Amino acid sequence: MSNTTLLLIAIGAIMLAALPVAAIMKDFLPGFLERSAGLEQLENRIYVLHSEAHDLQDRGDALVARRNQQASEKHRLESDIRKMEKAISDLAEQPPLFVHEVGEAASNASKYTVNVARETAASQARVGGEQAAANPIWRYNNVIEVWATSFEEAKQLAETAFPFKLGFQKNFQKGGSLQEKMLAEAQARAVAEAKTVAQ
Repeated sequence: MSNTTLLLIAIGAIMLAALPVAAIMKDFLPGFLERSAGLEQLENRIYVLHSEAHDLQDRGDALVARRNQQASEKHRLESDIRKMEKAISDLAEQPPLFVHEVGEAASNASKYTVNVARETAASQARVGGEQAAANPIWRYNNVIEVWATSFEEAKQLAETAFPFKLGFQKNFQKGGSLQEKMLAEAQARAVAEAKTVAQ
């Protein structure tokens, strides 16, 4: 037997053996490829879900931090409200203070504060032969805020508005601090500028 014949017999035997392997592979290979493609899709889906889970976790953490911040803000606001309610309650318990303004705020005017009270006898004075009704505001503290360029002018304005002969007792308060005077002057300048702009 020649080498060529042996080679042909070997090729025929290999082909006979390859036919069943090819048939098996024909049945097995498409399923294997589909399964491997499905696994790749599953892996891709797992990566996407993992990324989405991280995003959701970050959003959840941000919401928790925001909730904690809002809870802290709510607590601070409730504390401020309680303080305001206490201040309102304290103010409600205090007697009222009536403030009367005399004069006009101007850039060269200063504010003088005067305590004023009305004598009981004078509040019972007769007007035209009849007893005048006593104004209930004089039962409480009253203050005059006088805008004037000097102390003497302030005294005159206060006396004109609340004369002694009608029973008004006046007591000028000591001058405020330099800061209060500067604030009053700034307010006066602002009022004067507002009037100038309005004209």
